[in-house]
Formats: sequence, structure tokens, C-alpha cells
Amino acid sequence: MASNIYAPQSQATGRKTLVFSLLGLVLFLACEAFLLRSFIRTDTRPPSWDQSIHMEIALDYREALKDGRLSDAWYLAPKPGMPAFPPAYHLLLTRAYASADPAHAALWVNWFYLAVLTVSIFGIAWRFRPDETAAAAAVMFVASPAIQDMLTQQLVDLPMVAIAAAAYWALLAADDFMFVLPALAFGALHALGMLHKWSFFSYMFPAYLVALRSLRDKRSALTMLAAAALSAALIFPWYAAHIAMLPGRLVQASADFAVSVWTPGAWAVYFKQASDSIGPVVWLLGTIGLLAPQYHRRREQGWILLAWFVTSYVFWTIVPNRQLRFLLPGLVPVGIAFCSTWPKALTWGAVVLQLFGMFNFFGGWIGPLRLNLPYYSFQFFENRPAAKEDWKTEEILRRIEAERDASTPISNVTLVANDHYFNAPTFHWMQRRLGLEHARMRGVNRRLSELSEFVLLKDPKVGPSTVVSGLPEASLEIKDPTGWFVKAYEEIARWPLPDSNNAILYRQRRGMKKPYAGKFLVYQHYTAGKVAIEDLKATFGPWDSEKSAFRTMNLLVGELNVHGLVLKDTDLDLTGARFIPITKKGREDDWTDIRMLRLESLRINALSVGAAELKTFISKRVKGLTVDQLKLDKTVRITGTYDGKPVSAEAGLRLLDAPRRLKIDILSVRLAGITVPLSVFREIKELTIPLTPNPETPFTIELPGLTIADDRLTIP
Repeated sequence: MASNIYAPQSQATGRKTLVFSLLGLVLFLACEAFLLRSFIRTDTRPPSWDQSIHMEIALDYREALKDGRLSDAWYLAPKPGMPAFPPAYHLLLTRAYASADPAHAALWVNWFYLAVLTVSIFGIAWRFRPDETAAAAAVMFVASPAIQDMLTQQLVDLPMVAIAAAAYWALLAADDFMFVLPALAFGALHALGMLHKWSFFSYMFPAYLVALRSLRDKRSALTMLAAAALSAALIFPWYAAHIAMLPGRLVQASADFAVSVWTPGAWAVYFKQASDSIGPVVWLLGTIGLLAPQYHRRREQGWILLAWFVTSYVFWTIVPNRQLRFLLPGLVPVGIAFCSTWPKALTWGAVVLQLFGMFNFFGGWIGPLRLNLPYYSFQFFENRPAAKEDWKTEEILRRIEAERDASTPISNVTLVANDHYFNAPTFHWMQRRLGLEHARMRGVNRRLSELSEFVLLKDPKVGPSTVVSGLPEASLEIKDPTGWFVKAYEEIARWPLPDSNNAILYRQRRGMKKPYAGKFLVYQHYTAGKVAIEDLKATFGPWDSEKSAFRTMNLLVGELNVHGLVLKDTDLDLTGARFIPITKKGREDDWTDIRMLRLESLRINALSVGAAELKTFISKRVKGLTVDQLKLDKTVRITGTYDGKPVSAEAGLRLLDAPRRLKIDILSVRLAGITVPLSVFREIKELTIPLTPNPETPFTIELPGLTIADDRLTIP
């Protein structure tokens, strides 16, 4: 290891070293800009899963702000299955839509954050070792494949790394909150990080400890409190407005790809990922260096770098969803510790290796190369060069637009695929970007493609096995020559994909024959999936041969059990209904189920549900909630326990127009004896149920009225 003896440089030599180091960083960033420009000019792949989601969120902001819909921009509806994201990163991404290619323009936003990261690492390293190795520390980490990968992805993770590094630079400069300006800068950067993503706090545990220690001194305490107040003032408005929807969705998102922390090897997952993506030499020697760094000055602050690394590693290992991009903001100290511990010859050798790896990441000349040892495997030169690949996304969407039934407001497309560049978020974003308003991508459910005019299959590989759930079974159902699908759908187009698979587009058959010749159909007992019916009478109106649908249908149901919710005396009118029976093989008259293919409108003439049935249903469907009492009298009132804590709530139901919708008004909520402010529920989109066509229900729903009285909810 390097000697601990440090001969102070003269002031002139120090300035010269600083100037040359900064010039070196400028040259490095210019190289990064050149590589990114070359990547953008070559690569034709669309954004992938989360990348497309971030691009679409930015488009949501752009359209809301452009139209003057400030409330919609502030309370932006989260994407399905995702928490609401703070706005900072996506507001910057809105500028990318001034370009003809917004996905690539967004990468220049990443370059800005890359520059912030480079300068911040240099600033931290210079505090501990004010010589040319401070520049080496910045280049060593930023040139790694992990950071280069983030540079070419439309994700919030690179900004998180950059802001975390900048925040720690300000924290160290504040010197236990003794200096006002750096302390206020830390407060502002902490808020900026939290306004990029809610997980930013997970990298700041050592900073919080420093803040607590500062309370021992009056001067530092006042400075710290001022920084904390500044951060809180910037953070509070957005988080206060979105706090109701965040916790549940964050838990849901963190459980993706869940591997329990107690699983053997769970604590080594990030060690292996970081070794491959940071570079095994820098990773191994850098982590060793963190344990015994040879800082030339300010050694008393060295523990902050180690704590930054360790607390981040522990936190993100406990979180079940383990992806290296989540941990990257906590790995910044690795390069600094490397350069502060090992001889300069080894340091510069590692820098040369990392720089070659950076160019190779974009060039893809060699690697990845793997060196397998008895107890450990090293991977060198991870890369992801640009590729000219046409995944046919735009062509497919335009074909769907041309082939769709123009008489319907929405054409659902069931996507039987979830691959890297062929997935629902990518199609969603492309459809929004192209301004194609009618096609809506849907995922596969237990009933495959119900109410979908089109089905799009990626064949034979629907996607990676670690991501896909239920898609292989759906693919087999589509290709079954004796099944219901071939009777309902026909292939109208196919495209070869870059991975030697095919994209196959199916559309509902036109000119279908009437599925039932009679006028009435009566069932005493009927079960389809999780729907059970008692005393069913169906009356069929005239058949529209042009639309292949019944112009009218009426359903009278004595008792309808839908996922455990029991409805009584249901009277429904259906308009434009098309369905296909699913029968036993060889028994065309013996229906086991049906698939509803089309429906223009559903009018609920009558329906009744009792308080006892609703109480049972809610207790089963809401995890952690036990309903002791439910009262229906003008409003819905419940009392019970939630996760063992007493809870009570009252809500009203209203039918609203322009657009027609059912609104759930939360009137009061008490949890564990504390009244929850109603403002937290004000803009939760799930509390409004649209009655106009939408991807979930692509038909009009008509409700003549709604009454809550005598412990029953009835229509009308």
C-alpha cells in the first residue's frame, strides 16, 4: 500500500495540479460526449421497460403543462403498478420532446448529470488527497460499465448517483455543519435528491448522523437546523400531496423479483453484480481500500465514506428487489478509497484499464471475458454497443390503427410478450409519442384476450423467464388448433424481429356467425372462473351481421357472485355484444365458459348488494383489514382493524357528469385513534371510476341512479 507520508505541495504546485486535473476532467467529459453522440447516431432500439415509463411520464408533464392543466401536472396519475415519481427528473426530460427523437435527446440530460457526478467525485477526493489522483478517482468510477450503461438509459438512476455525490461533497465541505453555505447547499441537494426519487434518503444515513452530532454545538446546531428547514420546505409540498398513495405502491415495487434477505447468497448478490459492472480490479481493491484508506488530510472525515458505502449496501440488500442501479449511489466511495490507498502506479494502471473498458463498452470489441477461479468468477469488459435494430414498434401500431374497427372509441390489444424491447410500456410510450389515440396495449390475464380486438404475440420466445408470468401458457392457448382462439381470431400480419422471433398480429374475425340460435337461454347454476351465477335468463335481440354482434341482450340474474361479492336481482342490458362459447371437446352444445369479445354499452337497470355481503367481500379483498361492522345508510361506514390497529372510515358515492363517472368521496378516516387529513385522499385517481370507455372497460356503463339505504346499496 502507499506510504502514509505526505509532503505538502507548494501553493503554486497545488494550483498547477488542480488546473491540469480539471483540464483532464474536461477532456474526459468531452470523450464521453463524443461516445454518446456516436451511440445516439447508431442505435435504433426503442426504450425498454422502465425507460419507456419515464419517457411517458415526461410526456404526461409536457402535455399537462402545455395545456395549462396545472392540477393534473401536480397530481400526475402514476403508471399501473408504479408509485408516483417526484417531478424533478421528468420535468427536465420534457425538454427532450422538442427534438424529433426524444428518447435519444433524453440521453443528453444524462450527460449533464454525468458531468455533475465527475466534478463531485473529484471535489470529494481532492479534500482527502489534493493531487492528480483526485481526477483519477473520478475517472475510475465514472468510466465503469455500470455508469456507462446508465448514461445510455432513460432512467432516474444516474441522476441519483450524481446528486448523492454532490450532496456528500457539500456535507464534507460543511465540516460538521460549521460552515453555512456548504450546509445550505447540502440541504438544497438533499431536497433535490428526494424530488428525483423517494429512495434518496437511503444513501444519506451517515449525513443524518452528522446532523445529530451537530446538535452538541450551538453554532453548528443552528446551521444544521437551517439546512434541514430549507430541505423540508422544498420537499414537503409534493410529498404531503402524494403521501396517501406512496407507501403501498412502494412496497409493491420493492417486491419485484423478490429474493428474501435470508436466502443463502443474498448478501453476495450485489458484490457479484458490482464486481462485473464496476470492474473487478477497481471493485475488489477499492472495497479493501475503504477498510484501510491512507488519506493525506481530513482523516477524521474518512468514516463518512465508509459509512456511506456500508449503510447503502445493507439497506439495498434488505430490499428484496436487488438491481445494481439502485445501489450505485452508495458505491461512489470505491474509486476515492482506491486512489487514497494503493500506489500511484497501480492507480493509473487501473484508470487505463477503466478507460479502455469505457471505449469497449460502446465499441464491443472484446468481452465480456470471464476468469473462473475455484471460489470466485471475474468478469471483465462488460459492454452494450449501439445496435441498428428495428423492433417494428411504430409499424405495428400504425397497422393496428389502420385495421381497427373505426366505430369503437378504443381498440384494446392484448400483448402476449414481455421482452426487453417488445413490451407493453414500450408500446404505450410509442403510441403516445405518435399520437395514435385508439390502440391500448393490455397485458394477459386468466381470460387471455377478453374485450381485445387485437392480440399481438411474440413467437416463439415471449420474453425472459425471470420476467414472464403466464405468457407461455397464453402462447400455447393461441396456437391450439382446436381451441376457442382460432375460432375468434385470425392472423392478419407478421413481422420478423431482430432476435429471430416473429411478431404476429391477430384480429377478431369478421363475419362471425351467431353463437347461439335461440332467443332465450336459461341456467339454474352457471360457473365461469371466479364468477358464479344462480337463476340466469338471457334474452337475445337481433343479430347485426355487419358487426358480428347482438344489437341487444338482456340478462336477469337472481344471484351473481363475482370474486366473493354477492349481488342480488341483477338486470343488465347489453348493446353490441359479441361472445364466443367455450365448449367441451365434441360437445358444441355444452358450454363451460364464454369469452366476451366486444361490448358497446352496459346498462345496469337493477342491482342490489347488502351490508353483510359487502363486509365479507371487503375483508377478503383488502389485505390486513378486518371489518367488524359495515353500515349502509346514505353513506358507507366501516369499523374494524387494519394490521391490528383500530380503524374507522366513512365514504359517500356520487354519480358525476362531464365525463360520466362514479366518485368515491372519503368523508372521514381514523387509524389507531388518529384522524387522517382528508386532503391526502383528494387526488387519488383510483377513487374515481370512469363510466366512459377506457382500457379496463372499453364500453359505456350506464347507471340510472344509486341509492344507499336500509343496509343495502341498490341501483337505481
